[in-house]
Amino acid sequence: MPNSPIEPPEQLYARPFYSLFVALLCFMGGVSLLVHLRKYIALGTDDVGAASSVFDVGLVGSIGMIGSLATRPFVGTSIDRVGCRRILWLASVLGAITLLGFLISTELWLISALRVVLQLSQATFLAAIAVAAARIAPPNRSAESLAMIGMGGLLGLMLGPMLGDLIFAVFAQNQTGFSVFFVTAASLMLASLVFIRWAEIPLHTQLRADHESFFVLVARHKPGAVVIVALCLAMVQTVPIMFIEAFVEARQLAGVTLFFLAYSPTAIILRIVLRRLPERLGRRRTLIMGMIAYPIGLVLLTRVHTTAGLILPAIVMGTGHCFTYPFLVDLAADSMPPQHRGAATAMILGVLDLGFLAGFLIVGTLIHCYGFDISLYALATITALGVVAYSWSQRGSFVPIKADI
Repeated sequence: MPNSPIEPPEQLYARPFYSLFVALLCFMGGVSLLVHLRKYIALGTDDVGAASSVFDVGLVGSIGMIGSLATRPFVGTSIDRVGCRRILWLASVLGAITLLGFLISTELWLISALRVVLQLSQATFLAAIAVAAARIAPPNRSAESLAMIGMGGLLGLMLGPMLGDLIFAVFAQNQTGFSVFFVTAASLMLASLVFIRWAEIPLHTQLRADHESFFVLVARHKPGAVVIVALCLAMVQTVPIMFIEAFVEARQLAGVTLFFLAYSPTAIILRIVLRRLPERLGRRRTLIMGMIAYPIGLVLLTRVHTTAGLILPAIVMGTGHCFTYPFLVDLAADSMPPQHRGAATAMILGVLDLGFLAGFLIVGTLIHCYGFDISLYALATITALGVVAYSWSQRGSFVPIKADI
């Protein structure tokens, strides 16, 4: 299914934008259902304690990142050569098949292997959707396009855990309940295919002279200190992605739904209201502002002992999510020429993968050994130090703040 060789449109909010938005919502809805994966791991090991299985969850998450890391060097250059749409189709189909594979895999090593393939699929999809979002945008609005399409992922991140809570409210946490769970997740991923079909994505044709290897491109166009932010962001994101359910159960709270009902809408509303903020403050200041919110949210999370208490840290961390991902990717993509945007996007997402790999293992081990409070304080400290280091390295690169802000 070839991409249409058309020029970027003059307006952003047209059919390609909405098609990619809904495709990302469906895909991430399927992925985010796996916030409940700890329940499935516990089912296979006859171990239902939150503290006792959290290390296994961290181990599975860390092993899973191998899939992302292995695919980054090939996905970036493949996007640049064959186009975004084909890569998006491939990632969706692979992700759906992998989710169905969980139905026959209850042993830890099989779950870990499937997690590797699922991360490969997710890494491929997110890299391609980020490039597609930039290519359908008018000039100088690529960061806005990334941010606004990314709201589809935020909606999926909110709806997936809620849908999981609903499934387990109707079905018991047994093989039948998990059959419904994984079939629902796979169906959401397959639904994204319909909307990818409707998206017209400009194809940036490469000359043969541009066909360089991923590693040569990265060595030539160095991303710089933005790598520090990517590593810290990935480590701190392991909490809402993987460990929040174990936290909720350890504190004997009533599920994760309320956390995501506060987290995702906060990020969505702020992206809509403040979508032009980077043009006024600059992308670097916006990124730093978002990163500062994460350690504050982690510290607030240590004070939570009621279900309603999840709302404030979720709002603060949702604010951080709003101002980080799109501007991190856009700043990194600027390190390479436009025809290599796929490779640049894959590179920074690969750095995020390294942060996730380390974060799942380190945070899971810390929680297992020392509990949540010490682990969250340690993660907040690491993130704060990373923000300070990045801010210091960029002190001569900030653009002037526009007067109309």
